Amino acid sequence: MARDDKRSQLRDQLIKSVRDLTVEKLGPRSALYDQEATHPKENWQDLFGQGLLAMSVPEEYGGMGLDPLSYVMVLEEIAKGCSSTSMTLHMHSTVLRFIAATATAQQKARFYPEVVDGGKMFGSWGSEPNTSLGRNFFMETSAEQADGGYLINGVKHFCTMAGAASFMQVFCSLGGSDDMANNCMLILVPADSPGLNITGEWNTLGMRGTVSPSVEFKDCFVEESHALGKPGEFLKVGVVESFPLGYAAVYLGTAAAALDFTTEFCKTRIFKPDTVPISNDPIIQSHLGDLSIHLDAARAVLYQSASQWDQADATTRGLLAAKAKYLCSEAALETTSRAIQIVGGRSAHKNMPLERAFRDVRTSTLMPPNADVMLANIGKGNLGLLGAMFRVDGSPEL
Repeated sequence: MARDDKRSQLRDQLIKSVRDLTVEKLGPRSALYDQEATHPKENWQDLFGQGLLAMSVPEEYGGMGLDPLSYVMVLEEIAKGCSSTSMTLHMHSTVLRFIAATATAQQKARFYPEVVDGGKMFGSWGSEPNTSLGRNFFMETSAEQADGGYLINGVKHFCTMAGAASFMQVFCSLGGSDDMANNCMLILVPADSPGLNITGEWNTLGMRGTVSPSVEFKDCFVEESHALGKPGEFLKVGVVESFPLGYAAVYLGTAAAALDFTTEFCKTRIFKPDTVPISNDPIIQSHLGDLSIHLDAARAVLYQSASQWDQADATTRGLLAAKAKYLCSEAALETTSRAIQIVGGRSAHKNMPLERAFRDVRTSTLMPPNADVMLANIGKGNLGLLGAMFRVDGSPEL
């Protein structure tokens, strides 16, 4: 009991420090990152200064080794100030989890110091223009064995942090095989590798600070020591399921900030000839109450999923993530949309945060697995038919 109290106290202290950092530094920069569609490099540097770039690095390698509940709470808090910073931190941190689960001791000793001591960022590139991860986990990008390493060829899109991250975790098919369950592999590609070329622009509705253009690989050579685990191994270690768990925290934090802004607006805004703020209107009160309880419910499921994470196997983690992502997606979409309706036409101005929150949530909730897949996965779990979170050749269907 004393240990749990101590852990809770340390978590509270961590979240307070993250909240202060977000309010003082990360949040004030978010509008510029959105306007210019630029990498939040200054925010990454501040996160590095507080050790947060290494929050998924095990303590024995100099990181924070955060438990899943503390992790999603950190992402949620940062998203209240800057959705793109929170999302890029999550993608980076998930790569570090793959390293923890699949890398050799030598690889961990090689790559973890890049983050702990150097503040380097790691991207994760899986999406491709001709495939849909929401339907099938399938990669056309190939890795052909070559002398001392691999030659990578193919096109990736939605390549988060392209042009700024130092290493990219690229999902490849060994030899171009269609058998993802046994031949899909992860390779850490240095950003300065010859044959890696950014080919697309990044001019999107939202999440503009994630800067995720398309990238083409042409005979891009990477040393064998940069391949993580055996082909297909990463699909079985329960890390790929953590992508949607972190997404949920980003959605929740973004929506919570939108609701906080709307609540304060209603408490202070008076429209003539009225002499009291619009918060006195029972309709406004009903809207705010409804949004609040939906966010509270989504947060409860997210925290419950995160609390059960370490004890769950990979299949169960997929179910936990589906519940959290679905509820946080729906609550965030409803909250950011209705917040604009409550505040009115003023919310469409770029100098107000609601339109950015709406765009960021609408864009980021499209990340796989989509709502229909998540609901099907949850339903199959209730029926005792649960399989892998993503449909992979050679694994049970969703």
